[in-house]
Amino acid sequence: METYPTLILQDSLNLVWLLLALFIAGVFESFLWKTPLFEPLNRPIQIDWFGKNKRWRGLVSLPLTHAVSVGLLQLLERAIGWPSDPLISFSDFNWIEYGLLVGFIFNLAELPNSFVKRRLNIPPGDESNWLFYLVDHMDSTYGTLLLWWLYFRFPFHLILTGTIATPLLFILATEIRKKLGLK
Repeated sequence: METYPTLILQDSLNLVWLLLALFIAGVFESFLWKTPLFEPLNRPIQIDWFGKNKRWRGLVSLPLTHAVSVGLLQLLERAIGWPSDPLISFSDFNWIEYGLLVGFIFNLAELPNSFVKRRLNIPPGDESNWLFYLVDHMDSTYGTLLLWWLYFRFPFHLILTGTIATPLLFILATEIRKKLGLK
């Protein structure tokens, strides 16, 4: 029987590994947005509901770049002999299915939060209120956690650990992307 500290450490390592694919996808995505291919998608989904910053390109580009990053991490896992137990391995999944679903849900889960914020007249990207800043980093990650639990059948203890760890990791990733000039 594993102890709680061991389980939390193992879950945290799994979460970092899983979220690394999303971080890589976010970096790829920022370059993809600058290509002429994505220019037609650079328009708001619905300004009155979600504001001008929620664009079609994100709903399309993140699933694609996430699938690519998952495929690349699968190659890395094979090259280094990644242990599939107790760690989660991307090689256990179909990279296209996993990559597209997680990338799509990650961005789709932002829309309800944006809808509520537009009703409350909170400007897009407003980081002046720590509560809204935190919620902005919970929506996508909680949507992803639900997908992992309900569709991919990840263990519930991983989801519980993720409710605290994933928003914090996402905040860290956002700050890194800002420092790199990618956000």
